[in-house]
Amino acid sequence: MDYTNLENTTLNHAFFAPIESVYPHSEKQYACTTISDLEYAKLGILRCLSPATTGNEFIQDHGLKTSDYYEVSHFFKSLKSKRRLNNLTSINTLLKDINNELLPDAFESCPELDNFDIYAGDGHYQHAACFDPKVNGKKTATGHFFRLDLRTHHLDYISLEKPDQGKQKKHDARIIQETDPEALRNYAPKGRQVIYCWDKACIDYYQWSKLKHNNGIYFITQEKSNSAARQISNNLLDLTDPRNEGIQSDYLVGAGGQTMRRIIYINPRDGKTYTYITNELTLPAFALVLIYKQRWDEEKVFYQLKSKFHERKSWASSDEAKQAHALFECLAHNLSLVLEHKIIEHEGITDEIETKKKQGREKTRTNREGKPLKPAKNYINQAIQRATHRTQRFIRWLRQQVYTQLPWRESIKHLTQFWLMKKT
Repeated sequence: MDYTNLENTTLNHAFFAPIESVYPHSEKQYACTTISDLEYAKLGILRCLSPATTGNEFIQDHGLKTSDYYEVSHFFKSLKSKRRLNNLTSINTLLKDINNELLPDAFESCPELDNFDIYAGDGHYQHAACFDPKVNGKKTATGHFFRLDLRTHHLDYISLEKPDQGKQKKHDARIIQETDPEALRNYAPKGRQVIYCWDKACIDYYQWSKLKHNNGIYFITQEKSNSAARQISNNLLDLTDPRNEGIQSDYLVGAGGQTMRRIIYINPRDGKTYTYITNELTLPAFALVLIYKQRWDEEKVFYQLKSKFHERKSWASSDEAKQAHALFECLAHNLSLVLEHKIIEHEGITDEIETKKKQGREKTRTNREGKPLKPAKNYINQAIQRATHRTQRFIRWLRQQVYTQLPWRESIKHLTQFWLMKKT
């Protein structure tokens, strides 16, 4: 969308413009007469934004606001469609290119990472749907695995978790094993390297080596306390690079018949020691620590989905419906992210309330153990400063304004009041 012409549009049009622009290029299109593909995508996104707790409530509320009345059965039938699921996947993939163009690159200050796509991968769980079957008297939570692009915060979907017989959850390492390597690469072009930060559950040294040598995929995580990795080199840390401040050592280690790397970092803010293990052997140590430091961003996005979008429960029981739900969450996050960025860039306004709150939190901020955090100006702590999720004020405003036909300028006036800032 041409954001220089915002004066002649509405918030609704500006919000959905990215998916309208990419839809003609998406896969598995079909001219459905009941609910078009675009309307279906918009309905799912609006339901994620809506405070409605059921599908019936959302469809009725949507009809009252727009005079677009849909049968609930039509919407839920659409959720079961494999074709529509593939179309949603294609739309979200195409949105990634828009995000790459519009959103700032968080790792721009680290040219050593220019040839890497950088992701955080993890699982996120929701309550079972109303009609999900019970196993041994209990319903199984719906597990999704997501991937967050740590450069731009674009969120996309890896897979639906299907627990093994008799188990509640599937091990993260199994998800990595079962995912097609090209899908894990997010179909990056040949020669492009991909690195994932994941939690400790993903450690599988043999699989790491296989993906590294065959597919150019690398991993970094925190080392387990019972790790059997043995040191096989001297300290390789480059003490002449000031960006390595806080890093204590950088050793090659032998683990599971594979050569890995162990990096130990002491955060100057609280003195806590972090030990990382990775199969990437060439990047400077500070770059790898910087990557893992951003892994918490994905947890904040999950918090946004759960506590701000109120998406705590699966909408329906079929695998296709559960995956479509996850993709709608991705689309709602990604469109909100782009819209907020364009408002800040085009209108020159920011959330002053959040800025003041952040300044106040910094004065009394503690780590997970309750220790106060000291100011630290080392590169690893200062290189990336950005919002990790949208504020509740922004989401409340968006939830209401996306249904109005107010001109863009009027909608921005309402947001300015919420953010308590006069326009520059």
